[in-house]
Amino acid sequence: MAIELQKLLKRKVTYVSLFTLILLVGLAVWQGFSDFKEEFDVAQRINGDFADSVALISPSQYWVGLSNAFFSSFFYFIFPLLVSLPVVDSLYQERESGNIHYQLIRRNKWDYYGKKFLFTFFTAFFLFLMPLLMGIVLMNFLSGTWDYSSFSAAYDRLVRGTAVVGDSTALSRKKHLFSNLLSISPYLYIMVYYIIGALYAGAYATFGLATSLFMKNRYLILFMPFSLYLGGWFIFSTIPLLNWDPFNFLDPRQPVGRLFYAPFAVDFAVLMVLTVSIYLIGVRRNSDILS
Repeated sequence: MAIELQKLLKRKVTYVSLFTLILLVGLAVWQGFSDFKEEFDVAQRINGDFADSVALISPSQYWVGLSNAFFSSFFYFIFPLLVSLPVVDSLYQERESGNIHYQLIRRNKWDYYGKKFLFTFFTAFFLFLMPLLMGIVLMNFLSGTWDYSSFSAAYDRLVRGTAVVGDSTALSRKKHLFSNLLSISPYLYIMVYYIIGALYAGAYATFGLATSLFMKNRYLILFMPFSLYLGGWFIFSTIPLLNWDPFNFLDPRQPVGRLFYAPFAVDFAVLMVLTVSIYLIGVRRNSDILS
């Protein structure tokens, strides 16, 4: 793994990808914070006599993924491409350079391919997660808010129907999935979504790695995870089963109706079984060529 990390840190595309992800998060926080200030000022003027209405206008609702800001949505649109770029073509690069022959002489084939798969998964996992965590810290710093207990208490009363709110307070703030977590802390709610998203980021990246064993075009390999992501969105939109589409259910805003928990696990399991199967077939298919 240390060798893979050294290779990753030597690649310019790693820093380009990380910089782009952080930039998108920074722009999303900047937009979200502007929207928060504007909405909070309006709420204080209109619903200043209703403490729950004001408490529900929280900076936590403008974290990346929860904000309606363009860059927040764009992050969730483009992430399969950006988290995959530094690692998805690693097998292709080593095959083209001939380095793979040297690696397989020194190491067991399954050790080499197994570690390559795991490294790709966890690299994409952390490339997705780290900028989003930075976004939480940045939003909290800008707003001066770290304790969201007042929001959680107001949200819990909103869900129970006991909140005292003004007529202009949107009841759409209630979430269908993981709502109980918001009643405890928005940190718990967003971390569940971020970790699930990071798992899918790893799955998309390893899918690209697996298919690279069958491809000779580097650019096709680089865009394979993103193509799968958009392809799934197109298929589920056509059927239509938007609540089964990762493009929609990974979004913490919960932008579509009829969401339920099963697609999180089922889609991930199907994607990983497909990915591992393709990877194993690819390794066996190329073993006589690469060893």
